[in-house]
Amino acid sequence: HRARRRPSRWRPAVNAPARLARATSARAVHAPYSMDGWWTLIYQGWTLLTPQGSRIALTALERTCLLCVLGNPARELRRDEFLATRRRTSMRTLNVAICRLRSKVLLAGARLPLHTVHGMGYVFLGKLRELSEC
Repeated sequence: HRARRRPSRWRPAVNAPARLARATSARAVHAPYSMDGWWTLIYQGWTLLTPQGSRIALTALERTCLLCVLGNPARELRRDEFLATRRRTSMRTLNVAICRLRSKVLLAGARLPLHTVHGMGYVFLGKLRELSEC
């Protein structure tokens, strides 16, 4: 008769986003158009294409934030302008979504040029475009 072992509470940490980022960056996109340092929203804004060619899938809130930035280029956007595009979204939810977006982009080997303006909101200091044919 074997003694039953209790299930271990310890589980190895699996960093799924890191695995996905490695797989995505390994499959760099060979786009027929020139990247030239552009951050590009494709597939109706649901995917962010980095200047290096990595694709990053976006959540609904991340997509909304980037589309808001796209609609107001080269100026600071107040947090309440972001929140006006989505009902029932709190300031905390917005901040967490942007933090997670930055992390996803960093895992893909790039740095998102979306900067926080203290006491104001955010500004995108890069070139952002949307391609409608994708």
